[in-house]
Amino acid sequence: MSEFRERFQKLIEESYIPFNADPAARTDVWHQIYRLVLPNIPEKLFRYRSMNDYSLTEFRNGMISLCHAGMFPDKYDSYLYVNHKKIRADLQKALRDALRICLTHISQHHPDIRAEKATKICYYRECGYGDEQIIDKIIEEEYPAFVAQIETTVKQRESRFRSPQNSAKIGCFTESVQSKYMWDRYGGGYKGFALEYDLRNCIFRYNKLSLNVNLFPIMYTDQRPDVTLDEGNIHTYEFFKQAGDKRWFEHLCSHIYLNQLYWYRAYLYKDKQEYEHEREWRMLYYNLDNENNYEFIPDVGCLKAIYYGPDIEDEDKGKLHEIAISRGIKEYAVGIDYDSPKYDLKISSFDLKY
Repeated sequence: MSEFRERFQKLIEESYIPFNADPAARTDVWHQIYRLVLPNIPEKLFRYRSMNDYSLTEFRNGMISLCHAGMFPDKYDSYLYVNHKKIRADLQKALRDALRICLTHISQHHPDIRAEKATKICYYRECGYGDEQIIDKIIEEEYPAFVAQIETTVKQRESRFRSPQNSAKIGCFTESVQSKYMWDRYGGGYKGFALEYDLRNCIFRYNKLSLNVNLFPIMYTDQRPDVTLDEGNIHTYEFFKQAGDKRWFEHLCSHIYLNQLYWYRAYLYKDKQEYEHEREWRMLYYNLDNENNYEFIPDVGCLKAIYYGPDIEDEDKGKLHEIAISRGIKEYAVGIDYDSPKYDLKISSFDLKY
């Protein structure tokens, strides 16, 4: 499975869907990704749950709860790395390139040049400035504020994937139901339960419901992903689009690459040393109309079984058992394997006792 995750990381980092891609091109890239992902989705994926009214209602109603990344305890979850010095240097280069084109167009009496800009450049030329000196003057006089504005915006939005606005809602699953760490951390300190799903066909079922749901493995890395290019391009693009400078905007659009997959990759990296043992898969759902912390989507018949934690209260087990019966799913008990010298948890058939 680790080999698959490496192949997936290579594929999704090298794949590119332009922001203005036609549907056929977009579909082709997604097909390449899912040709790798679908055969490698485990038959069983598990979700650990604490015992509370929310998880009980969710289980009863056949729903899967999702939340934005800012609700997770890991402060680095979906918090990406941006090199601000590189953004500043890239902006300066882009501005210089655009000004060189502007100077050429003025020399050629191009009709699209703004009169205000042409007048200033002609004045500098009359004063004896060369083209590179004119570029230095314009950047020095007019654009420090522009560069500072974009840098400030990028800094403010470095954690935007951790907010409920314009972000994906996430559901976390794991490949093992016998992890003591997972029961302790996510299963209510062994007093909760875990749900087993078969998500191999869930994408097709959600697609039929017109829900933008995807399922991907987490990529475990030693460093946060460097998204400097993505973020710099996004904010430069947005600035010139709002500024209304058609000539510069067209020039920059020809050099700016906005990858639609960025809005998916951002949620799929975690600290290798701290979290690789979780063997996590993530369900990503985009509904930009919902700016709440949580979202609920149907489990579309993918729920297969429930596992009761080693220390779950009998009263709680009884409530869950009634729902499990009504939903027609299998039931299992998880407990300490006293016959094994290892630190193992064992799974056994469920026997309701009060």
